[in-house]
Amino acid sequence: MKNIDWKPEYSVGVGRLDKQHQKIIQVINRLIENPNLFDNYEGLNDVLLELTNYVSQHFLLEEQLLEENGYPDLLKHSEKHTAYGVRVAQYCLDTLHEKSNPEELLQFLSKWWIDHILYEDMKYKPFFKSRGVI
Repeated sequence: MKNIDWKPEYSVGVGRLDKQHQKIIQVINRLIENPNLFDNYEGLNDVLLELTNYVSQHFLLEEQLLEENGYPDLLKHSEKHTAYGVRVAQYCLDTLHEKSNPEELLQFLSKWWIDHILYEDMKYKPFFKSRGVI
């Protein structure tokens, strides 16, 4: 699997969120670049925990900004975040019980983040721009 390269079209126009998206992609790339992590429960667990913690911080900031600015589809957007969290928690449990499928996990993480940024987060880009959130 190839690394995810940050592209200008992934920018949501809010610097803090773009930086967090880039960091999340870096962590996913670390998994892609180090397939040997999947042979070591502790190493894989450490990276998944780092990803989970950072993603939680990101979702919190994103939802806070959406709420503070009165984003009309906040609930729907938040539900997407919750569904992601549930799915990643399942992958973590599978890893704990040595039932993880590395290729499936990497495909999910890569596809979910790119799709989420390009299709879900881009919905709020004009909204934030209209409110001067940068």
